[in-house]
Order: sequence, then structure tokens, then C-alpha cells
Amino acid sequence: MDVLIAEELLLLAYRPKGNPLVHLEMLDHALGAAVLPELVLLERLAFRDGRLGVTDPAPVGDAELDGALRRLCVPEEPPEFGGWWTAMYTPRRRERLLERLAGRGAVTVKRRTYLKVFKEELFPEADPALRESVRERVLAALAGVEPDARTVALVSLAHACRLIGKAFPGADRKRAAELAGRDPLGTAVEAAFERAAAESVGKMVAGGGT
Repeated sequence: MDVLIAEELLLLAYRPKGNPLVHLEMLDHALGAAVLPELVLLERLAFRDGRLGVTDPAPVGDAELDGALRRLCVPEEPPEFGGWWTAMYTPRRRERLLERLAGRGAVTVKRRTYLKVFKEELFPEADPALRESVRERVLAALAGVEPDARTVALVSLAHACRLIGKAFPGADRKRAAELAGRDPLGTAVEAAFERAAAESVGKMVAGGGT
């Protein structure tokens, strides 16, 4: 199987030394959504009116994608994006995808314990070729080259989890936002993040007033 959009997002989200550029919880939520445009491009899924409808339940031969596809086939009617996205949240997906990237030779896995208590995992770059090819594709799109659907989906997800400015500091933010707006799934992810942030602020304000 070719490199997944989710794997490409991970390559952008980690520094070459192996530590993340964005908050891991936000990244994990974005990775949960990253399997969806892949299934759309493979003509297994359609996203209409905020709902995820399976158009073809046949497996695609990738464990990560097929697992998501099976879960989408369970409901009697197409699930709403928000509920499905929340239910799909798990840090284990990031771990699985990083292990896949390690298997491809793109990163290595380093585990260490410091102060005899705290454990840390780093995923330093082993071979920069894959990461650089992804970066070049995204940079070209941000510079004005017309991107393909995969690149639009990737930019949209990266934009949603606030990664563009950190991974590409000199990028045209307006161009990134324009590309992000082309992908309805990425737009839904961004809207979900904004709602979650608003709810969090609301709870903080409410708590402060008691």
C-alpha cells in the first residue's frame, strides 16, 4: 500500500529530531479523520450533508483503512461526522502509523527513561527522502501550483490542527486557508476543533464564576 495521508501528516507533524510540532491530542484527532479522505479517494466513502456514507464495503487491503471502513459499515444509517470522529479518537493510531513509518525506514523509534520515572518516546528521522517529498509537494501547492486531491486533503488537515505555520513558517497563510476550504472533511475537522475550543473556554469561564 502507498503511504497514507495520515502517515504524511505525521511526517509533517514531527521535527527531524523526533519530537512533535503540535499538541498530541490535537494531532491524534486529526489522524482519526485522516483515514476518511483516503477512503473517499478509493471510492469507498462519500461525505454528504455532514454524514459519512459507505459506497463500497470491499476491503482495500490496508489494515488501518479497512478497520475504519468496517466501523463505518456498522451503523444502519450513515453516521454524522462529529460523533464518528469523536468515537475514533485514540493515541494508538499514531503509534501504529509511526511504527509503519519506521518499517518504511523513514523514522526510528527511541525510548528512554529519565529521572528513573518518566518515559519518553522519540521518532527521529532515519531517511529524509519521504518527508522531503511530502514537504516539497505541500510547499509547491502553497506557492501556487495546482495540487491533486491528496495534497488538498493533507493541507486541509494540517491547517485544521494548526500545523501549517509551524511546519512551514514562511508559507502563505491565505493560500493555505484557500486550499483547506476546498476539502469538506478538513473543513469539518477545523470546525470541530473550533467548537471544542469554544466549549473549553466556556467551561473555564463558567468555573471561574462559581
